[in-house]
Amino acid sequence: MHIFADQIEKVTLSNGNLRIQLSQRGADNETVEAGTLIIPANQANNFVNGLANSLKGLEEKLKAAREEQQEE
Repeated sequence: MHIFADQIEKVTLSNGNLRIQLSQRGADNETVEAGTLIIPANQANNFVNGLANSLKGLEEKLKAAREEQQEE
């Protein structure tokens, strides 16, 4: 399943689960609910760190690709 989200609407903790409500911008810039990401609270830190590390790695690859293009 794929969910496109522009922003985080709300984060709550319920029954040991972190619930992250995601939304996207619809027509006329209105907010449309996209879905809820549910992560066990005891795994939230690992999840967030994993995502942050993945984004850092992607940023490094993009930077290297830009530098390579500039050298050509």
